[in-house]
Amino acid sequence: MSDRPTPVSPPLAVIGFGEVSTTDPAEFSRNGPSFFADPVAWLVTAAVEQALGRCREDVLTVSDNIGVLVVSEVCTLETMRSIARAATRGRISPLRFAGANPGSLASVVCIRWGFRGPTLTLSMSHAAGVEPAVIVAGSWLHSGQAGYVVLGSHYLHNGKLHIARCVIIRGTSDTDSDDAEHISSLLTQPVMTFKSPKP
Repeated sequence: MSDRPTPVSPPLAVIGFGEVSTTDPAEFSRNGPSFFADPVAWLVTAAVEQALGRCREDVLTVSDNIGVLVVSEVCTLETMRSIARAATRGRISPLRFAGANPGSLASVVCIRWGFRGPTLTLSMSHAAGVEPAVIVAGSWLHSGQAGYVVLGSHYLHNGKLHIARCVIIRGTSDTDSDDAEHISSLLTQPVMTFKSPKP
């Protein structure tokens, strides 16, 4: 047992939530001749689109101050495998290499909405990564590095169903607001028990 004190999480408020699931993330792809991203990055982007919902105006007016953090064990595995297969046949588009970067799960979200705050992709299971992600997001908010954080999670359920979830959070002085444990559960529970965000 460690003698170190458990850090106390400052209060956080959930202002938006989104969830998208599919057996084929490619159906969400928006790739074009001069832009490529892995299908999972587009799936996460679709979950963010849902999460923006009622808070879209508040968030998008301060795009320079929005942090983005995504947790996924799968990340860009599909594109990595595609590159490996194509390598045996010769030339590969440089766009594919950029799209294979696990960081694209956060960067595509930033490109789509012009977010320019801190960003991070944790390439690990959502079960292990979500709790540290919430701690990092809380640190960004309470240190002033971000005014809002777009916090996403992607995982593969039963090896077939891709699930992407997103919460948009902000710091608050309301001690009766959503706690870190509740935020983690929104991103990890197989069956959603989401409570509507406070107005």
